[in-house]
Amino acid sequence: MERALSPTDVAVLEERHYIAYWHGMLGRYDQALELHAELLRDRIEAFGEEHEQVVFSRMNICRFLGESGRLQEALDGYGELLPLVTRVRGAYHPNTFLVRLNTARFTWELGDASAALPLHEEVLRDQREVLGDTHPAVMITRYNIAMLKAELGDPVTALAELDVLLEQRLARYANPEHPEVTTTRFGRARTLARLGEVESAAALLRDVVAGRARVLGEEHRDTREAREELDGLLGG
Repeated sequence: MERALSPTDVAVLEERHYIAYWHGMLGRYDQALELHAELLRDRIEAFGEEHEQVVFSRMNICRFLGESGRLQEALDGYGELLPLVTRVRGAYHPNTFLVRLNTARFTWELGDASAALPLHEEVLRDQREVLGDTHPAVMITRYNIAMLKAELGDPVTALAELDVLLEQRLARYANPEHPEVTTTRFGRARTLARLGEVESAAALLRDVVAGRARVLGEEHRDTREAREELDGLLGG
């Protein structure tokens, strides 16, 4: 006779994690947060407060709070989570870096670029020590730093850093339409616009819109973002 699995069986908990995660990745934040909260409750009951799976659930809740626009709640959650993830995973674990990076990112999205830049730079310093300069997570941090520099009044340095990053992402992914490569092109376009190079920026944005539409679809939020950036640049 086959054994029926309970909702708190380890294998079921894992499946519940993926269901909640993909709800969030598809932009269904309310559903994702509800499912992650239920999963967190059951993981705590099964494993205790400081198990790595409990930490992972808390990370996902903070992430999707931020993605849904509840930025201060996300930052508050990450502030409580950082000591725990550092204790459970270690200061140089990818999970710890991710908590720190998202703290920096959501600080930026709340409108405090001046505070976000040093937070990113601190993460980058520690990431480089253990991951090198071209690990995907490190390149995300570097991209954010370049865009922050552009926003804070140094688009020349930002553009130079984005040019290097673009070459490295092309070399790593070997695909000019990889989402991270396209994101770098999008950042270059925005930075060129800040430098007053409107025609070059618009041409690059058209390429980004077309590439994202092919890879992600016309209605994906990244495609819409690039299209809105182009319309704004052209006064549409």
